Parts: sequence; C-alpha cells; structure tokens
Amino acid sequence: MNLKAVFNVVGILLILLAAILLAPIGVSLYYQHAPLDGYFSEVEAFSLTLAVALTTGLGLWKLLPSGVETLRDREGFVIVSFSWISISLFGALPYYLSGVCPVFIDAYFESMSGFTTTGATILRDIDPLPRGILFWRNLTQWLGGMGIIMLSLAVFPALGIGGFHLFKAEVPGGAAVERMQPRLAETAKILWKVYLTLTCIEILLLRFGGMNWFDAVCHTFSTVATGGFSPHTASVAAFNSIYIESVIILFMLLGGINFALHYQMIYGDFKRVYQNPELRFYLSLIGLGVAFAAFGLWWATPEATFPSALRRASFQVVSINTTTGFVTDDYDAWPGFLRLFMLGIMMVGGCVGSTSGSLKVIRILVIFKVIIRELQKLVQPRGVFHVKVGGKTVKQEHILNVIGLTGLYMGVFFVCALLLSLMGLDLTTAVSASTASLFNIGPGLGAVGALGNYADLPHLAKAVVIFCMFMGRLEIYGVMMLFLPLTWKK
Repeated sequence: MNLKAVFNVVGILLILLAAILLAPIGVSLYYQHAPLDGYFSEVEAFSLTLAVALTTGLGLWKLLPSGVETLRDREGFVIVSFSWISISLFGALPYYLSGVCPVFIDAYFESMSGFTTTGATILRDIDPLPRGILFWRNLTQWLGGMGIIMLSLAVFPALGIGGFHLFKAEVPGGAAVERMQPRLAETAKILWKVYLTLTCIEILLLRFGGMNWFDAVCHTFSTVATGGFSPHTASVAAFNSIYIESVIILFMLLGGINFALHYQMIYGDFKRVYQNPELRFYLSLIGLGVAFAAFGLWWATPEATFPSALRRASFQVVSINTTTGFVTDDYDAWPGFLRLFMLGIMMVGGCVGSTSGSLKVIRILVIFKVIIRELQKLVQPRGVFHVKVGGKTVKQEHILNVIGLTGLYMGVFFVCALLLSLMGLDLTTAVSASTASLFNIGPGLGAVGALGNYADLPHLAKAVVIFCMFMGRLEIYGVMMLFLPLTWKK
C-alpha cells in the first residue's frame, strides 16, 4: 500500500476544502451573528478551520510524493475512505470552535451526517443558530451529494486510477459509467452541469414560492443532494405551503434519478429514458407507496380527509424513499403498520448514479428477478432461466455482487442495531437508528423519530451511528476493504 501517495491526494482534497470554506465565511460576514459566550465567532471559527485545512493540505501535498503512476485500485478505495474521514473531521471544526457543538463527537456527528447526506442531527433548536453555521450544514450536504461521484469520476481519472471501481459496486457491470461519455473526466463535467442546473432552478422556484434567498438556497442544497438538513427546527413543516412541498417533492424525485438519465433528458433522448427499467420501477414503487400510505392514513384516521392524507403521505414517502429525510408530518405517530412500512422503504432508496443512499432500486429489482428465477426452477428443475433487466441478461457475477452487498448491508445493520440495543436504547430506536444511519436517511422511529434527534444517545452510540453513516455512503465494500490484510500488502 502506497500510503504516501494516498495522503498526498488527501492533501489536495483538503486544499479544495479550504477554498470552499470561503463561502460560509462570506455568509457569516454578511449576517454578523454575535458569538456565543466563551467561543469564537463563526467568522473566526471558519477562518481557523480554513487555515488548519490549508496548512495540513499543503503539507501533505508538498512533502509527500504523489506516486500517481504507482497507484492501484486498492489505493483508490483507501483514498476515498481516508478522504471522507478527513474532510468530515475538518468540517466538524466550525461547529466545535463556535460552540454550536461544544462536545467534539457531536460536532463530528453533525459533519459526517452532512457530508454523507444522511441528515441525522444532534441539534435541538436550529432556528436561532448563526446563519453561517446553518449555511455550512447545508453546503456540506450539497458537496456530499456529488462527493462520491466526483471523487470517482473527476479526481481519480486525473490520478490515473479511474472511477469505475466505485461505480461498479452500485450497479452490475458498472453500467452507469458506460451509459455516459467514454472519458470519465467528461462524465464528471456532465454530472456537475446537471447538478448545478437542478440547483439553480429549484432555488428560483422556492424563492418564487415565498422563501427568502437564504432558506431557498439551504433547502435546495439539501433537496438535490437528498440530504434533509433544514435551517429550521420544524424542517419543511415550518412553511406549511403546498406549493413549497410540491417543489421539494419534485426535486427529491429528480435527485433520486440516475444523473445519466437527466443528461439524456436534457438532450431530448426521452425514449431511452422512458425505456429505462430502473426508472420505471423506481417511479412505480413510489407511486404505490404514496397510494398505500395515503389510504392507510385516511382509513386509520376517521377525521382526516383524503386530500390531507394524500398530502402528508406524498411528502413523507418521497422524502424517506429517496433518503432525503425532510419532515412535514410526525410519521412516528402514524398507525403501526405505516410505521413499519416507512421503516421498510428506508432500505430501498433511489436509482443508481443518483445522490440517493440506501440499497438502490436496481438491486431490489435484481433480487426480485432472482427470486422469480428460483421459483421457476422449482417448477421446472431442468429448465434454463435467465435473470433479465431491460431485456438484457444479467451475468451471474453481477448477481453475486448484488446479493453479496445486500447481505453485507443486512449484516452490518443487525450488528449495529444489536450494539445500540446493548447501550440501553429501546428496540424500536435501536433498529430504526441503525437503519436510518446505515441507509443514509436521517430521521427514524422512537427516540430518533421524525420530530426527534440523536442528541440523547450515549457518546458510544453516536460513534456507532457515525460509523454506519460512513459505511452506508461508501457502499460498504469500499470501507470493508480497509479491514482486509490483502489490502495493505505490497
């Protein structure tokens, strides 16, 4: 393992992070929020973080040899893991230095939750916090939404590695990369253009709906990144606007779609988009989920009208299914069967190549097809049946990849839920906290429910949740490689 080259690249990314910190410094200077007693002002906190990140980054970049020509696939995965750990570490400093999170593990929790687009929080009263800190929370989610894609498609090709190895864990055969430009650098440019376009359009639509510029920018950052942070304690419910909820629903749906399909739509290739089996399955699942939740709320709550039930169900199902985590209703107070349903759709997620977390729809589709094939074999033992998606046969090695990764998700989920339960959390909270963090949702059930947060968890439990967020965002395989002795051999 060429660790010198690994930390050289981490240094470059820290320099980029230092440059990005200029944005929240500008916001802090504009709003001039008074510092908390005994702590740095937000301008000072961001400036110190910038100085430390820049100094560390320059030191790693200049003092360690790049060794670009000797980097292998394993270094690529290690770079990604170390980068997320390091960036979240430096991203936690503004919370800690400003006194917003006086305990460092809380600051690291908030930072990791932002960069991994999980949306879990330990902050109780968000509205009175300094605007620069609130802007930074949402900016970390916006950066994290494209973070993995950019690390694999923009940074790695420049280093001679290639970002294919991260994408192939998301979809059998790395099909997401193949659907776009042959050169990965060009693919990265396309992704950023689409991402920026969606961001600008949603900001304008939310501003048109009555949001001020600050709220419009912050909510847009979290929506297109399917993150879920809001500068308000009540989340999107603070606005009580059907228009605003509709705009956010639309962009949560768009954030959960493969960005390669956005590119095809922009260039008018609607037929290819319509024929995409994952997209059709994704929209069908959400449609059925909304209908089920709406009828369930209407049936279980006699005083509720169907339009109000449909409004509540539409926002929450889309928010949870796309792993965004915005809240307009306390779904933890819904009937038991709907709470169980919400826990189930947390594990689905959006499409491959999107900003959404969780298992991804393509894996659910492949597993469903595999089950059908096994049932067919029971009926006709000598028959030859293939697993097909979109009319194309899925290779056995890709099926094993999907099954193996799904098994890893379930295994990590069980172990983390068990650990949280051992730390004194009740069963509902332990199971939902493990699910919501590993699948990058944010809000769960019980003590970490829709209107609650993770502030009351013991420090060790917060560490488990941080690990789950990290594992889920990097698709587990990339992190599990760090524990293999073979990874570190020369």
